[in-house]
Amino acid sequence: MTNNQSEYSWGDAREFAYSLGEMCTIESVPIQFCDRRVCAEDLVALTDLPHVDSSSMDGWAVSGVGPWTITRADHLDPDHAGPITTGAALPAGAQAIVRTEHGTLSGTRLESTSASAQDIRRAGEECTRGDLLCRQGTTLHPALIGLLASTGHDAINVVTQPTVQIVITGDELLTSGLPTQKFVRDSLGPQLPLWLTRMGAQVLPVLYITDHPDQISRAMSTTKANIVVTTGGTAASTKDHFKAAIDLAQGQVLINGVAVRPGHPMKLAVSQGQKYPIIGLPGNPLAAVVALITLVQPIISKMLSQQLPVGVSIPTSQSLKGGKSDSRLVPGSIENREFVPALYNGSAMLRGLSASTGFAIVTEPVDAGSTIEFLPLPG
Repeated sequence: MTNNQSEYSWGDAREFAYSLGEMCTIESVPIQFCDRRVCAEDLVALTDLPHVDSSSMDGWAVSGVGPWTITRADHLDPDHAGPITTGAALPAGAQAIVRTEHGTLSGTRLESTSASAQDIRRAGEECTRGDLLCRQGTTLHPALIGLLASTGHDAINVVTQPTVQIVITGDELLTSGLPTQKFVRDSLGPQLPLWLTRMGAQVLPVLYITDHPDQISRAMSTTKANIVVTTGGTAASTKDHFKAAIDLAQGQVLINGVAVRPGHPMKLAVSQGQKYPIIGLPGNPLAAVVALITLVQPIISKMLSQQLPVGVSIPTSQSLKGGKSDSRLVPGSIENREFVPALYNGSAMLRGLSASTGFAIVTEPVDAGSTIEFLPLPG
């Protein structure tokens, strides 16, 4: 769809948001700081792994059938043995390993009936130099980082993290303590930065702004972030100022609502000159998270040179209601290879989402046992 300020289907909204993202620059980062960073190029092994024949056990490297004479030479003559530790390179001439618990040592004489070549890790057994270990667009994690380090990588070219400015709006919000008759505790300020971090973004300090269009507009216009995310003010009450703030900032609304429940009044705009996207999340907590994965996650994925996140097909354990003319995102988890919807899934609730690992995407009523699309939560 191309009409400005039009309502999009859920799928079209995600595709459109993805199209707005522009890939960030690339930077080289020491490998120990690359957890959850996105690899910017294909990476291959720089050496064989192991790089030499080595022992997989503590004990002795032996040559011949034994008994063996203990030596500490770099080369083993027939019927000689040398102490060895797990991971150490085998001395030249070694043919097998006697594990510590399988050998009997008397002075310089070693006896055993359990010498085994299977306890030798051969050079290149795990990978050889030039093997592809990591594809461009992969999100790095500790085990992969360890593998890359073991094959000689010291720094990794990764995609620079897009920066996000969160603007929390509302005169009635408390940031600490218990709610009162006139004030409610803010739940979005604490959680949105964590979701965005899991999506791969770098989050700037959260701004709290009162419900005034000029202040919201100023926060939108003066940021140095790649993306602006606001909360609240996207519906049609007298205190819903997102569109007015965009007008004051001389921006343009591109998506004026998405046909999805919860989260229907979410908005997507661009700043003056279309320099960066501005996403308006509804104020209700569950609706805000739905809007976050609908409009923000696709943009971040594109900026990180990753594919648009997609769901997996899985049967549902219970029947699920469809929307009258839109999609429904139902929080829940996968249990015993079936989708189990969460309780407490109203748009203002977080209890159901707190026990969930993703959303079922429901476009029409489905019976128990029918296949649905399950979209995992970020992270």
